[in-house]
Amino acid sequence: MEEINKKIKKVLEELLKLMGIADFSVEVSQLDENVMAAVTVPQEESGILIGYHGETQAALQYLTGQIVNKGQEKWDRIIVNINGYRDQREAQLKQMANNAADRALSSGNEIEMPFLTPAERRIIHLELSTRPDISSYSEGEGRDRRLVIAPKTADQDKA
Repeated sequence: MEEINKKIKKVLEELLKLMGIADFSVEVSQLDENVMAAVTVPQEESGILIGYHGETQAALQYLTGQIVNKGQEKWDRIIVNINGYRDQREAQLKQMANNAADRALSSGNEIEMPFLTPAERRIIHLELSTRPDISSYSEGEGRDRRLVIAPKTADQDKA
């Protein structure tokens, strides 16, 4: 595991240098079956690396995974977290999910969430799975796929 951590650190450092980021630190650690790469940069640089709703961070994560895992028999899932953004976004998504669930219950109507990535939809599904009064499902295809939060009805409880 130590070798993969060193490789991830080296790849991320090279990518950040190529992106023109001079002041940063990269810490790599094991997180369950995944490898977490925590990148710390000055606040003024973080927006560039995170991007709109984490899109640049996701691209950096994808590139790192592709480079590190090239030619490997076992694929190591690498998670890149820039200045703790991933943790902040997860907390924000959970709050958003519960607020939408409360609105669905009070109105009795389904609530359609704005565009979310598959990983973000999964976080919301998991968060709401503990609520016996709410159901959540995804509908649509590709960029039109949306998560829907609905109050459970008596018939759904029997199913």
